[in-house]
Amino acid sequence: MRRAVLSFVISCFSVIPAWAQQPATLRQMFDYAGNYAEGVEGFQSNVYIKHLYQTHQRNFTLWCVPSMYAIARGRRAFVSEQYSRLTFKKDGEMENRRQVYYTTIPHNRRTMPTLLEFITPRLYDETLYGDHVLSPFNRYNRGFYRYTTDSIDAKLDSVSFRPRFVNNTQLVKGKAIVERQTGRIIEAEMNGEFDMVHFQTKTVQGTWGSRTLLPKFCRTNIYFKFLGNHISSVFEASYDCPVTLPDSVSVRGNRQLIDSVRPYALSPEEQAIYQQREKRQSPPLPSAPSDSLGSSVPADSPAPLASAPRKHNYLRDIAWEKLGESLIRSLKASNEDGYVRLSPIINPQYLSYSRRKGFSYRFKLGARYNLSSDVSLGMNTRFGYNFKQRKFYINLPLRLDYTYRNRDAYAEMAWGIGNRIYNSTVIEELTQNKDDRQEYVEKRLDQFDDWNMRLVNYLPLNNRLAIEGGVVFHQRKAVNRSEMSQLGMPTEYLSMAPMLSVKTRPWHKGPLFTFDYERGLPGKNFLDYERWEMDASLKHRMHRLQTLNLRVGTGFYTKRDKNYFMDYSNFRDENLPEGWDDDWSGNFQLLDSYVYNTSDYYIRGNVSFESPLMAVSFVPFAGRYVERERIYLSTLSIAHTRLYSELGYGFTCRYFSVGFFASFFNTQFQETGAKFTFELFRRW
Repeated sequence: MRRAVLSFVISCFSVIPAWAQQPATLRQMFDYAGNYAEGVEGFQSNVYIKHLYQTHQRNFTLWCVPSMYAIARGRRAFVSEQYSRLTFKKDGEMENRRQVYYTTIPHNRRTMPTLLEFITPRLYDETLYGDHVLSPFNRYNRGFYRYTTDSIDAKLDSVSFRPRFVNNTQLVKGKAIVERQTGRIIEAEMNGEFDMVHFQTKTVQGTWGSRTLLPKFCRTNIYFKFLGNHISSVFEASYDCPVTLPDSVSVRGNRQLIDSVRPYALSPEEQAIYQQREKRQSPPLPSAPSDSLGSSVPADSPAPLASAPRKHNYLRDIAWEKLGESLIRSLKASNEDGYVRLSPIINPQYLSYSRRKGFSYRFKLGARYNLSSDVSLGMNTRFGYNFKQRKFYINLPLRLDYTYRNRDAYAEMAWGIGNRIYNSTVIEELTQNKDDRQEYVEKRLDQFDDWNMRLVNYLPLNNRLAIEGGVVFHQRKAVNRSEMSQLGMPTEYLSMAPMLSVKTRPWHKGPLFTFDYERGLPGKNFLDYERWEMDASLKHRMHRLQTLNLRVGTGFYTKRDKNYFMDYSNFRDENLPEGWDDDWSGNFQLLDSYVYNTSDYYIRGNVSFESPLMAVSFVPFAGRYVERERIYLSTLSIAHTRLYSELGYGFTCRYFSVGFFASFFNTQFQETGAKFTFELFRRW
């Protein structure tokens, strides 16, 4: 218990050993990027990348792994080569423009694309690869590692590192050769395990300027094991290659071109794979026929009949390679004018569960067409199905993006179909002089399906202020229309309202403030209402992959009809949530759906803190796979009830994300619940 508490304190507040006790080589290494090297923003490099894949064991489950479909049958060894232009952007992200690609994988497919990030480790950044794996060479992470320094010669030291407390998927172990005087890393070796793969990386860094922050050459051995499948891969990347191709070059399947830009020769094993491929593709050479005694047939004999061409199994090619692949991987067609992209039809990542809503499944369809250099038309449709409600949900936004004063603006028309909403006043009217309230609730007389449309325009006025204006239309239809008709109650409610939203961020990296106003237009069969909402949200990214999410808001009606739906913009029950990062820090997980539509005001507050290596990470064996953990606190005040609160804890690993929640009225405990989503192969 004492060990877990101590580890929690170190994770959250970065309690580290005294700086004065650390060897001078470590201090120089942690400070090198700031003292001796410039940033890599705008840096470009020609990169040659070579992959060797070998399948040692496989079974039918490999077909279900995204991007592994291409090597799930047939040959067991493949080679891929590509020549790219690598550009580093201001935010630390890398743009990898692939110019030449050649592979022995059928149909020039790519496999395991997520592994490409392992060939460019950012040693001096807080994370080695994208937004994961804490770098042992960054000063903010030194509390997570234990270091040992040994002298090599008068100028160089060897620095070994390993996790200080527990082995975890966000940590690595290995060693580096460091220049003692400056702290520059000459080369480094690292071993780790992240997202279903074990990796061993050796990188040799550049020798001057900003190039010392990036590899000159990197070799990574990858080992992937999953349900009896065992695949190994060797990735090699050589940077600053001398050949610079025009930006317009984008070629696939050209052996001569990749031969001309390759900076060093293939290994004998890789050459053998190419030779086997060429042998299979080349037509067989004719041979002189012989009789049964082995003597050659005279030259003037009639030519033998050509062998019949091999018959294709079109059923296999179409059903398995096309349809089967389409079910388990994203489909995308693109060119310079735009793209169309459909998420996998069968994908466990889009399946989620909560005690209140049961199981839900969703998928996406996106498209974009570039009308000009600064105008594009896009669509990002979300489909969902709730198995408990037996209900389909659709959100279809059609957006026109354009540039206004060198800032991104857009006009959007969005349809929402099937959203479930409650009308609390229906039950109140039906039960004024009766005691059969529960009967009406069981018949779902207070539930309505909301068909809505929004037409808005978003316009940024400057870097700190933007406005959004438009009109919103709702058509709400009773779920149990026949029973409502028999009771003489309306089965449909309409509303149309102009809306205005003002968004402002007064200071850089500060909270985003939002002010919303909506006014219903009076008319026959239309609801007359006026609603105000104010919201402030902050997502503060800290060091060591820690994030603090804060959100507070309020909303109220200054005018409403008697039969009315309390339908807020910032306090609503989401039927198509996006997942761990998007909705788990701003929503109430155990709050009944009808509560969102019963009060003419609300005051809410949500806080969550996310960090690796916080609690469950220290559980033996299982904790090593935990990537991040979260703590939640949410409170809500509405009319005619006590203060409602939720406490929660959750974590995500390579397989799933799970959260556990408890609810309270004031300090009185109410109930517990859980939420679950799949994370398996999310980055693949």
